[in-house]
This record gives sequence, C-alpha cells and structure tokens, in this order.
Amino acid sequence: MDKVGKRTLASALVRYLVPCVIVCAVGALVIEGLTVYLGKWTLSVYEDSGPYERDYIVDRFYMISQLMFCLRIVLVPIWAAACLWVTAHVFLRREIQSPVDTLIKASDKIRNDELDFTVECPTDNELGRLCGSFEDMRRNLYDSNYTLWKALEERKRLNSAFAHDLRTPITVLCGYTELIDRCGGKLPPEKQAEIMTKMAAQVERLKSYTEKMSGVNKLEDIIPDVKPVRFDELCRHISESGELLCGERFSFTAVGDGESLVNTDAELLMEVFLNLAANAMHYAKTVVDCRAELSGSSLRLVVTDDGCGFSEDAMRQAWKPFYRDESEEDKTHFGLGLYICWLLCRKLGGGITIENVPSGGGMVTAEVNTSASA
Repeated sequence: MDKVGKRTLASALVRYLVPCVIVCAVGALVIEGLTVYLGKWTLSVYEDSGPYERDYIVDRFYMISQLMFCLRIVLVPIWAAACLWVTAHVFLRREIQSPVDTLIKASDKIRNDELDFTVECPTDNELGRLCGSFEDMRRNLYDSNYTLWKALEERKRLNSAFAHDLRTPITVLCGYTELIDRCGGKLPPEKQAEIMTKMAAQVERLKSYTEKMSGVNKLEDIIPDVKPVRFDELCRHISESGELLCGERFSFTAVGDGESLVNTDAELLMEVFLNLAANAMHYAKTVVDCRAELSGSSLRLVVTDDGCGFSEDAMRQAWKPFYRDESEEDKTHFGLGLYICWLLCRKLGGGITIENVPSGGGMVTAEVNTSASA
C-alpha cells in the first residue's frame, strides 16, 4: 500500500514520457537515415548521368533528392509532435479521463439517491485514490441510509405492536362497560365498586405498559420489571381478562400451588396471555381454553382453540413479525400477536411453542422463567 500511496500523476507522466522519448528518438533516426539515403541515392543517379543524357525524368530525381534533404528537417519535428500527442492522449484517457468519468457517474448516482453500486478505482494515482474516497463516502452513506431505514422500520413495527397491544386491554375495558350498561344501573353498590376496581386495575396496567413502551426505541429494548406475585392472584387476573375478552367461550384451569410466589413481570406476562387469547379467539369456533401450569421455576400458559389449526408453514413461521397465512381472508389481522408473545417470552427467560392438537385446532404454549434471575 505504501508504494501505491506514493504513485502520483507526475510519476505516471514520466512513465509515459520515457517510452515516448525512446520511440521519438528511434523514429527520428529512422527518418533521418531513410531521407539521407534516398536523397543521396537520387542525387547519385542525377550525377551519374551526362549533361546530354539528362532528360525530364532524371531532372525529377534531382528534385526528389533535394526534397528528401528538406523533408529531413520537417519530418522529425512532425514525428516528435505526433509521438507527444499520442502519449498525451493515452495519458489523459487512462490516468485522468477514466477516473473523472467514474467520479461523474458516481456523483450522478449519489445525487439521485442510488447507492447500490460500487465506485471502481481504475488508477492508483491521486484521482484513483479520490475514487476510493468516493467509494468510502458511498459506503458510509449506504450504511447510514440502511441504518435509518432499519430504525424507521423498527419504529413502524414498534408502533404497530403498540397499537396491536392496546386493542386487547381496551376490549377488556369495553367488556366491563357493556356489563354495566347491560345491568341498567341495577347493580348493587358492592358489585359496582368491584367492577370499578377491576377497571381501575386495567387502566393502571395499561398506563404502566404505555409508560414502559414510550421509552423504548425498539421492541428488543424492552426490559422486564421482575417482581414477585402470588400464583393465585396472577391466575385470577388471567381468568377475569379471558372471560371479558372471549366471553362464554373461555375456560381456564390453574395447576400449581396458589400461594407460591412467581418472580416475573406480570404486565408483560398479561400481554403475552392477552395476545394468545385474542389470537385463539380469532380462529376458534366454540372454545378457547387456557391452562396455567406452575412447576418449579417455570410457568407455562397453554392456550388452545378448536379452529382449523396451524398449517405446516405457519408452525414454522407464525412467530415472525407481520406473518399471515396466504389462505387467510381477514385483512385486519396484523400478524403481530405471536411475534410479540415470542419476543416477550424471550425477555422473560422462556419461549413459545406452536403446534396442533390431535382433536383439531391450534395450541400455543408460552413458557417463562419464574426464578429470581428471570
């Protein structure tokens, strides 16, 4: 690289001039020798003829011999000028014009925001290194634009996920509101107070989740707030939210010691459950079944529906963001629910499993780590 770095236009010009001088000198010698030889030969033909033998043709030989001696003076500078012109033309085309054309094309593409190309370095002089600098600039611009594009896409995905997650708790709140309207003000004060307490808890959970998401630049930046919560209390919230979300189709079973403490982020775990329940209700025909199993340092939420189940492709890719089955007709389904569950379960030290049940329908198992280090 040091040798390449020392190469300059001046040294390149010398490399072109050296062979030019050699060719020019050799050509001049050839022209000199040829014209002198032809001049002497024609002059000898003229001198060998007698005064009375000289006719028109012989006189022409004399004129040619004199012309050869004159051409010797003219042809050498012409030859030298021709050599210099060819050398300058080749030098400009290879050492200057080629990189300049490359730079002009690169500038036009960069001006038009076309960054998916490569700036070739046709030479290793100053202009060639300038092409290399253009390539570095193009690569940095491309990386910057790609990073900005990824940030915008991540923000778009985050906003979509946030909007997706807001719909479910709002649906739960709407369920409480409909329950109050259905009773027509005939609820006893104790029941009204209980419903208002549950609604306040939902609003508080929604407020806390909103505050947590507002400081996040991307979904992967979510940091769980792990706190101990009783298993029976967690199951009660799951059961109530499931009944409000799915209605009479929802059934819930808890397996484990209700007094056991579960170390997890209850808000994120509820988001996982609500997404699973909403996804199951989207496909269920008559039943959405949920089972919470606490075993050791692991908590599993198993949500099953009696719909058509997952296709082979869905079981491989349903957890990916914005995935939708090609055969699905519902265009309002964003394809974010299982992805959010997968991501949040990973944050909580677990994961999700997607499968079908033998009797028909889909089953998604969300597992989280409930140890203190989750």
